[in-house]
Order: sequence, then structure tokens, then C-alpha cells
Amino acid sequence: MRLETFSYLPAFSDDELAAQVRAIVERGLVVAVEHAEQPDPYDQYWTLWGLPLFGVDDPGEALAAVQQCRAAHPAHYVRVNGYDSVRQGQVVSFVAYRPEDGS
Repeated sequence: MRLETFSYLPAFSDDELAAQVRAIVERGLVVAVEHAEQPDPYDQYWTLWGLPLFGVDDPGEALAAVQQCRAAHPAHYVRVNGYDSVRQGQVVSFVAYRPEDGS
């Protein structure tokens, strides 16, 4: 199943995921983490993990939220979104983790 832009690339290593999250935070975007057990490429609504991370300027804090979501839902897909609070819209979205049996 192909979801989001990076789904055509190999899975991110931990360092690559950290770099992506760091880039989102450094751009001043609001990080939100979502998860879904059976995502549908045509359904953009996944379950939000906690609240969006407003005012977070530490990439480690955002990455910790991604890791917590993955630990709590190991059989789910986990997605990271970056929202621009000025333009009021999503500007970055990618699947950070797939379940072990996910393609």
C-alpha cells in the first residue's frame, strides 16, 4: 500500500526519521502524530495521538511523541504531520512507521 510521498522510498532509519522531525520543528511548524490500524489511501483522517505539539522547539520532544505512539500501537501505521499556523494548513505529512507485516 502506498501512502504519502515517502512511501515509495525504503523505510526511514532512526537517524533519517530524526532528521525529518528536526526539519519540521526548525521550520516552525506544529508537529502532530497520528496512527491508523487499516489506513485507506483515500481517507485522510487518522486518529490523533495526543494533542498537536504547539510551541515545541525541541525536535527530541516531537520525536518522543512519535516513539510513544509507536510503542502504544505497534500494529498501527504512524504518520507525522507538520502544520503551518500562519497559513492554517498542513504542509508536511509522511508515514514514519509501518507495522511489521505492513507492505
